[in-house]
Formats: sequence, structure tokens, C-alpha cells
Amino acid sequence: MAVKFLRQCQQGTLYNKDEIASFDAATEKRLVDQKFAEPVKAKAEDKSAA
Repeated sequence: MAVKFLRQCQQGTLYNKDEIASFDAATEKRLVDQKFAEPVKAKAEDKSAA
């Protein structure tokens, strides 16, 4: 699972609104529970362009 930040947040590094990042399950749950982020499905990387 990945999260999309709803507002600026410092989680190790500074993340801005609308940035998407992936963390361990416990960190993601805490960010969502505290309304800093919303869950999103991570996009699979397209390897056909290589």
C-alpha cells in the first residue's frame, strides 16, 4: 500500500500535499488514522519501455 499526502508532513523527509510514498504498514496506518494521508494503490512500473 502507498499513501497520498493530504497536507505537508515530515516523515523522515518532508512530503508535500499530493505526493505519493510507500512506507511500512504501521507507518501507513498511522498517517491515514491521523488524516495526514489517504491510501492509494501503487502503480506497477511499466518495464516494456526499456
